[in-house]
Amino acid sequence: RWPLYVVEFKAGRTDFFYLTDESIKVNIGDLAIVEADRGKDLGKVIDAGIKNQQELELYQATHADPLVDSHSGAREIQPKRIFRLAEPSEVAMLLSKSQDEAKAMGVCQVKIRQKKLPMEIVDAEYQWDRRKLTFYFIAERRIDFRELVRELFKIYKTRIWM
Repeated sequence: RWPLYVVEFKAGRTDFFYLTDESIKVNIGDLAIVEADRGKDLGKVIDAGIKNQQELELYQATHADPLVDSHSGAREIQPKRIFRLAEPSEVAMLLSKSQDEAKAMGVCQVKIRQKKLPMEIVDAEYQWDRRKLTFYFIAERRIDFRELVRELFKIYKTRIWM
């Protein structure tokens, strides 16, 4: 489905999206409500109008993420839907979402210290509809954080990703 739009979320995470309603005019810089993992998210349009496969491959080649795209070739994408542009009231809710993410980060860090896990939380991100809470962390080796995830689930009553 063309054209594709690139939408950016917290921490520079990006994904590809398409319009189902051609009457919506989407411009770079617009905030949009988009399809997310089993729900909806809000992100900022950073590129608009990738019109075909050749333009997509050029975009991927010039915007490669070395952590994700470490092997050669274009990354296969699964574009999702742009539902609509964000309403002013939804944009205003970004502040409370950001505050809640900061609190969640603190709670998670306390739990990590209690469990003496050798890892550090560097960020937390709620999906817009709050159906998922992702914690970003750094560690020198693999960590078994299943018990930590269970405890966080009991507190936040939403899916927890690490």
